[in-house]
Amino acid sequence: IYGKGRGKKYQKTHTEGTDRVRFLIRMRLMLSRLLEAALELIFPPPRACPLCETHSPQAGVCMDCRELLAGYAGEQTCSLCGCFILHTYPAAGDVRGTCAHCGGGRPFDLARSVGPYEGPLREAVHRLKYRKVRWLARPLAALMSETVRQEPLFQRSAGLVPVPLSPDRENRRGFNQAALLAGALGEITGIPVLKGVAARVRETPPQTCLSRRERLRNLEGAFAVTAPHLVKKRNITIVDDVYTTGSTVSILSQELRQAGTTGILVITFAGTRQTAVF
Repeated sequence: IYGKGRGKKYQKTHTEGTDRVRFLIRMRLMLSRLLEAALELIFPPPRACPLCETHSPQAGVCMDCRELLAGYAGEQTCSLCGCFILHTYPAAGDVRGTCAHCGGGRPFDLARSVGPYEGPLREAVHRLKYRKVRWLARPLAALMSETVRQEPLFQRSAGLVPVPLSPDRENRRGFNQAALLAGALGEITGIPVLKGVAARVRETPPQTCLSRRERLRNLEGAFAVTAPHLVKKRNITIVDDVYTTGSTVSILSQELRQAGTTGILVITFAGTRQTAVF
């Protein structure tokens, strides 16, 4: 009897301690966001291009970067994952096909990005994620909204689902960049953000140096759909900052499919380059 009572007392104390830690983490995140907002009011973002940081009178994308983006828009892309094609067989423009990774299909229906993860687009992502320049989320989302408007399938989307970070990683960074992009994209397009739909239930090592197969193994069991009623029989759009091999959005898409999601689209700020196979 004494042992059972002691066990219950320990379990209660442990639960209370866990709840207290979670509360403190939430408070820290909230205070960090309030401080960030206050600093942006006092020190507004500079009148610079959000991509290359050169002076821009309207604080928008400069003409050089606009020309770069226009060039990306004219490149051939994979009809499924939207990656930018390095080489095509037969010659570019003869057929619109899929890249080497999409020959067997994907758990999502379509993915698109503003441009490849290189040059000023890569630098902009790094400033948002690692230098914590949060105000960049808005101009980057504005560029993503242009891509969304150019693809008719996105018009059927009933909600945006940002790729979740683990609580520990989000606490260390202070924010989830996918959630920031989704929030800004939702404000621009009018598509609601479906908060709390998915959670990262397992911490995974960084994937930077992993192959596509290793990334898929690394992410198995990492996500869970926590609010299936919000996505069941609906078309949704997953939002993330970068699409590399598609492993992250593929694993999340599988979980959403199992929860009854009808259609799944993906929008990211930056994508990748692959070799096409027809």
